[in-house]
Amino acid sequence: MKNLNGGLMRKRCSDVIRIQYFKELLTMAKDIYSLGDISSHTGIAPSTLSRYLHGRIVPMRDRLEELISILERLVDIEKVVRTKMRFDRKGYLNNQGIISDIKLLKFLALKSSSKYHKKVDIVLSPATDGIPYATLVADFLQTKLVIAKDKKEVGVPKQVEASMVSEDGSIKTLYITRGLIRKDFRVLVVDDVIRTGYTHETILNLIRKVGAQPVAIHVIIAIGDRWRYLIDKYNVEVDAVVYI
Repeated sequence: MKNLNGGLMRKRCSDVIRIQYFKELLTMAKDIYSLGDISSHTGIAPSTLSRYLHGRIVPMRDRLEELISILERLVDIEKVVRTKMRFDRKGYLNNQGIISDIKLLKFLALKSSSKYHKKVDIVLSPATDGIPYATLVADFLQTKLVIAKDKKEVGVPKQVEASMVSEDGSIKTLYITRGLIRKDFRVLVVDDVIRTGYTHETILNLIRKVGAQPVAIHVIIAIGDRWRYLIDKYNVEVDAVVYI
């Protein structure tokens, strides 16, 4: 009975995430198109779409997945993210338009949560601009969030650390509190951006050090190709919303 109840709870949680994702996707579509336009693509009456938007009713599961597929074609989420990216004269990315947009972060977190639901025991993020996004992902996955910091925490006696030497000879060291990530935990690494991969390699070494298993590195933006060595070296997926 316990296993049956646990299975039902996980199934319901998955359904809730998909419904939330559908509502956010429909809301984004409504920001771009009229309900009449969406109706012509989905075959759903505008009045019914409005009821979906306000949470008065939800589609049946098969219909839900069909509508998600249609709406994902209507809403080019990669284009939405790209419109919020800014670069300075030297080509450096300014991502403030993305990480300050809670509505967008929530949508992206719901999308990634749908992909990794039931595959993750904990979310791990470096102490960077990616924390707000990682927080939302962990919340939707109903897991704890662990932050890897570049300094030892005062008052935390037992910490795990890992270091990497970058191409320029600098040493990158990150720390997590011992016991937060246990052996054989399935860990999803979440961040806003990946560039060289050195920070994320340090995180992967932290995961290995505690005997856990990396599920994937999930980011909003992947810049260039220097990080791609991680895929073969650590047998880990690197999943991004936008590749530039």
